[in-house]
Amino acid sequence: MKNIQLFKRKDAYEEFVFNEIFKDERIKYHPFYQNLIQFVLDAKAPVFYEQTDPSEFANFSAYYNWVLRRAGYTNPTMESMYFLHDFAHMMFDYPYDMSSVSEDEFNETVITNEYTASNETEILAHYRVPGLRDSVLQDRRIFFDTLKEMGITQPTVHQLLGMRRLLIETSTLDFLFPKPEDGPVIAQLKSYSGNRAWCKTRFKQVVDLNPTEYFFWALRPLNYERVLINYQTTSTQENYERTLLKTVRIMCAVMGLESLPRYFEECFELIGALEDRVMLKSGE
Repeated sequence: MKNIQLFKRKDAYEEFVFNEIFKDERIKYHPFYQNLIQFVLDAKAPVFYEQTDPSEFANFSAYYNWVLRRAGYTNPTMESMYFLHDFAHMMFDYPYDMSSVSEDEFNETVITNEYTASNETEILAHYRVPGLRDSVLQDRRIFFDTLKEMGITQPTVHQLLGMRRLLIETSTLDFLFPKPEDGPVIAQLKSYSGNRAWCKTRFKQVVDLNPTEYFFWALRPLNYERVLINYQTTSTQENYERTLLKTVRIMCAVMGLESLPRYFEECFELIGALEDRVMLKSGE
């Protein structure tokens, strides 16, 4: 990772996120997604960085509240959707200390969160934001198109979670999609069954890191929509400093640094030690 960006002031941090990270105004100013973004800033204070190693492209550092700024996006809407997906992940809980959870618990937590985040950004976002579908992935059919053609109005979070699980993990609902053009859509969904293999790899990679079990404010896959509809931030500069300190401490622990920051100000002194390091390299 390189060009790690930390901010001493909460207002400067939020201005950066709403201007440099989320560039599509339909997303960042949409009442629901504005609340979603603000909640994640309040609860996780994610840190942004750029790539130095190919492994970082898919290392899912967002689970530790660190977000890769991927290069190459020419479509600001697609870039905003990428960040929205990572922010959707960061709404939820994640077990940091693998010695305190079983592998099955880890798998179920991560997979349920992944299903929910994907439903939100691949399907519900297109129901929530008028015209969004016309701005992304125009060269392919997506599951949202299938649902719309079936005449399905905006499904509930609960309905989509159950449907995605059945479509990915079983063949129970395959009969609902007889059209040939839906073949690639269903095939793409079923490819996500590889999440379980990814979970096994990640668990083995980090089980010995033991960065301790940090507590972050988090929502649940079945209540986040109800909370965010009426969410109002009460976070202060003090809250921001405390949360950012935890986010930096976690990555320092994952990277195996001997010294972890003890105070907010020390984050800015130690952050240089993370430059050019890689969180988890492929094959490790």
